[in-house]
Order: sequence, then C-alpha cells, then structure tokens
Amino acid sequence: MYIFIINPKAGSGRALKVFSDIQNCAVYRRIDSHYYFTEYKGHGEVIASKVSASPKGKTIIVIGGDGTIHEVINGLSTTEIPVSFIPAGSGNDFARGCKIKGSPEEILHDIIEHDTARPYWIGKYTADGCAERKFVNSIGLGFDAAIAQAANQSSYRNFFNACGLGTLSYVIALIHVLIHYKPMSVELEINDEQRTLKDCWMVTIGNHPYYGGGMKIIPSAIIQPDVFPLLIIHSISKWKVLALFMIVFFGLHTCFKEVEILEATSLKLTAKTTTPFQTDGQTGECASIVITKQKKAIHITGINEAWEK
Repeated sequence: MYIFIINPKAGSGRALKVFSDIQNCAVYRRIDSHYYFTEYKGHGEVIASKVSASPKGKTIIVIGGDGTIHEVINGLSTTEIPVSFIPAGSGNDFARGCKIKGSPEEILHDIIEHDTARPYWIGKYTADGCAERKFVNSIGLGFDAAIAQAANQSSYRNFFNACGLGTLSYVIALIHVLIHYKPMSVELEINDEQRTLKDCWMVTIGNHPYYGGGMKIIPSAIIQPDVFPLLIIHSISKWKVLALFMIVFFGLHTCFKEVEILEATSLKLTAKTTTPFQTDGQTGECASIVITKQKKAIHITGINEAWEK
C-alpha cells in the first residue's frame, strides 16, 4: 500500500498540480494507494502518526517541500515504513541532498519499480528542555535562522515562490537582516569539550550539503550515521558576511578563515540571550539546545545513486 501525503499549498500550489499529473500516469493507476491532503500547519505530522500506527506493508510518498517532509518525519513513530519524496516546494533541499532527480512521473516510476531503500540518519534536537524533535536537512542558530524567519514572514515570499524564484526571498531577507543583526555570545559543548564564542554569527548542522534552496552550506557533508558536520562562523565583519553568502551556492565560502567546519557526535549550545533557530526552514527561538543524531536510520526509496559524493 502506497500512502501519499500531499501539501496542496507547497510551492504556491505546485504540489497539487504534481499530484494531479501523477494520478493520470499509468504507474499510479496500477498501484494500491491512498492519499491525504494536509489542511493546516502540522497536519502532515498528524497524518504520519496515524499511518505509522500500523506500518506493515506501507510506503509513504510525500509530495511537497522541505517543510512537508519535516512534518512527516516528525510524525513517524517507527523506522519500519520506507519514505519517498517527490519535490514540489520552493526549496526542495531534501531532494538535492538525496539525489532525487527527474520529473514527478519518473520519480514515481523509480519508487514503484526499484525496491532499493537507502538508509538516512536524521538529526534530533531538544530546545530549552522541551520535547525532543527531529530535523531532516539541517538545523541552524543565529544569522541563518534570522534570515529564514524574515523570509517566512515577508510579503514577497509567495510571489517569488509562484514564479519559481523562492531563493530570492532569502537573498532579500539576508540584506534586511544583515543591517541590524548582532552576533551571539554562546557556550558550546562539542563532543564534551567546552568552547566560548563572543562574536558568533551562526552555528549550522547539516545531514547533507544543502539548505535555503540550493545553498551549499556544508559542501563536505555526507549522509552518514553517528556523526554530523558542524559549521561555525564567528569574528567576521558584516561586509564579509555578505561576500560569503554571495559564493555559498558554490561552496566556496569555506575558504574564509572565519568559517570552521568540524565533525561532532553531539552539540550543546547555550546563548546569553534568546536566539533564533531554524529546522528545515521552520523557525523558532531558544536560549539552549542539544543536538544529536538518531541511531536508527529511516529508509528512503526510489533512489538509484549511492550516497557518496
């Protein structure tokens, strides 16, 4: 049984059209399937929780954006259900990171015809001592989260999404945030080692290289168990930050001396004041956060390429 979870608002309605086209293709017509449309923020999580209550013989196919796959993964109560993704959002970084390519019909064909399921180790976090949550692509604190927050709240985001130019929302938000942003003072505990940074712009963890609609924020990141790459930007001028983000799509920002990339199995961050954070583009605020990797992998189907870079 194939369970489709579709966010009809993803990509300014693109997901709805993608699913409509899929319903008309021959592959869809010959499979046993059921579908759900999300109706409000967080509904994907509710649907996934309901579906995973009896996982036997099911595969979930998500049609939407990074926010939709974020909700579905957080709703799953088991790793026994394979998950597939047909990108139809504005950023689609999960598809990039997993090397999901082709038209929606071609991706569906790969999901149905190829039974290869590749392991994918998601991240986990606890913010301000609240209930544990999961992230699929990345989690970031500081400047990048403030940009995501500004972009999500902007009046121009829907317009750019409708034009297929969703990344421009982040570029405009970046310039607005850069003018007023003040770096963080943070205490970091990385693999049980303590570190203090008084001029920290951002701390980002990624399960793969991409975020923000194709920004190659951690070029060396690979999908792997136990360890996650950790990017830190600190002690940098505002104008250099602007230059850094101009070349981030090519992964060239790592040549800046103010950029560090480490590997960690655990991270605890404590800030002196409440700071913005983003998980898969969803934003919030916290003063402390603990980040690890989930030991047991979920499995992604419909991919023919290996994870290696």
